[in-house]
Amino acid sequence: MSSLISRIRTTLNIRADESRMVALVIGVMLLTSAGFTLGSTGVEALFFARFGVEYLPYMYMGLGALSFLTSLGITALLGRVRRESLYIFIPIAIAMLTVIAWMLLFSKLNFVYPVLWLGKEVINSLISLVVWGIAGTVCDTRQSKRLFPLFNAGRILGAVLGGLGTGLLVNRIGTQNLLLVWAGMLILAFAFTRALLQGRIPAEPAKPSRRKQKQLTLIQEMQQGYQFVRGSPLMRWISIAAILFSVLYFSIALPFSKSATAQYPDENALAGFLGLFNGLSTAAAFLASIFVANRLYARLGIMNAILALPIIYLIGFGGLALTDTFAVILAFRFIQMFWLSGIADSAYQAMFNAVPHARRDQVRAFIGGVPEQAGTFLAGIILIIGEQ
Repeated sequence: MSSLISRIRTTLNIRADESRMVALVIGVMLLTSAGFTLGSTGVEALFFARFGVEYLPYMYMGLGALSFLTSLGITALLGRVRRESLYIFIPIAIAMLTVIAWMLLFSKLNFVYPVLWLGKEVINSLISLVVWGIAGTVCDTRQSKRLFPLFNAGRILGAVLGGLGTGLLVNRIGTQNLLLVWAGMLILAFAFTRALLQGRIPAEPAKPSRRKQKQLTLIQEMQQGYQFVRGSPLMRWISIAAILFSVLYFSIALPFSKSATAQYPDENALAGFLGLFNGLSTAAAFLASIFVANRLYARLGIMNAILALPIIYLIGFGGLALTDTFAVILAFRFIQMFWLSGIADSAYQAMFNAVPHARRDQVRAFIGGVPEQAGTFLAGIILIIGEQ
């Protein structure tokens, strides 16, 4: 057994003293990803079937504004609350909100569906901040280059299991009860996070430092991430790229959602299809993250792995200009999700380890909440104009 474990560690490039840490981080990644895949698929299917897919461009605009405000609040909170405590608190808080959302689905209130759609997108941003923040806390820069692709593979595996399990669960418990499964997985992720960060929460700072921190206003805390980004050429370019990539991402999300809803008008069938599609695309991304990502980063570099995305979008939108059949949209969306999840995402997250630890989460929250959401808002406007 020990020789088998040793071979597994060697294959995955894990050192002996890292085994427990790696297992717990992968567990957090897997649980949060599987739970989000199940819950968000259910919310999307309910929104498309009961509220209307034609309202998505307006939802994108609302999402951009809401995520911007959420990011400012989280950025300010990171300057006032220990990030380790925040990482432990967020999963259990989201689990409680998810149970409340499940209860609201039994009401006759129509506004529940857009609220849930917006809420699950904000939750996705928060969970991403938490899981990669945890990974950045327990790993130094050298470890991040070696282990982040493995962590990302755990996150992708969770999405695979959640996607492929959606159809089975929908047939047994119904679409809206997927939210309860999501809440249960978040509670397990809370337990894993607490075990991982136990003993890592630093002691209280000295009184002079605490007094100095109290002199900072809330606005000043919010500006910490922005100030670092403004002073870093790398982060400025990442901010510009985040705007453009958000516009491109949502520009294909709308035609895909419309085509899928037209093909599967029943909410349970739609949830099953979306789950299957997400499962297959993330399964391909999982294999790429395990067997291709590290080698690709070593040969081409992290930045070039990210820059392959514009080429994918160019070819995909070129195909849609010729024909907008469901098969073309499906293929474009599959390749987009495969490369984004399997190759580009871990490379993108690894770039943030160039930021000092004290500012890393604030910078990540700022870029995720301001440039990315500005791109989301612009995508909504562009799609509304395009529809008309």
